Amino acid sequence: MDIHRQIAAWMSIGFGALRLLLALFFVLIFGGVSHFMQDNGEALQFFAAIGGALLGFFSIFSIADILAGAFYLRGSPVAKVWLVISNALSLLVFPVGTVLGAYSLWAILRDLPEFELNSTGQRHDRSHLDFQSGTSFD
Repeated sequence: MDIHRQIAAWMSIGFGALRLLLALFFVLIFGGVSHFMQDNGEALQFFAAIGGALLGFFSIFSIADILAGAFYLRGSPVAKVWLVISNALSLLVFPVGTVLGAYSLWAILRDLPEFELNSTGQRHDRSHLDFQSGTSFD
């Protein structure tokens, strides 16, 4: 796995963790607001519903991004699909999500050459591999 794909996976893990912290922040904000609205039952229910929906939304997608980034580092093709979907959606979050999503999509979806240099700097031919099953034709 090249360095750009590793960076994209680590960015997914990092920003997933950041979104989890953002979800915790929303819980604290809506919990504090609802504490001051104890007399008004309808407003309390409204803020509790919005806080719960935001917590659920951010938490589910954040945990999924963290897991997808970790599994992509291990070479999972399913994680690659989730990262493509997640990064395509993050293009809508202007300006930071657009830059990170574009870079991650570029890193994940680009084609690599038929050979790579291994850690010792020697050429490693990959043309004999079946990329669907991971087996060799030799």
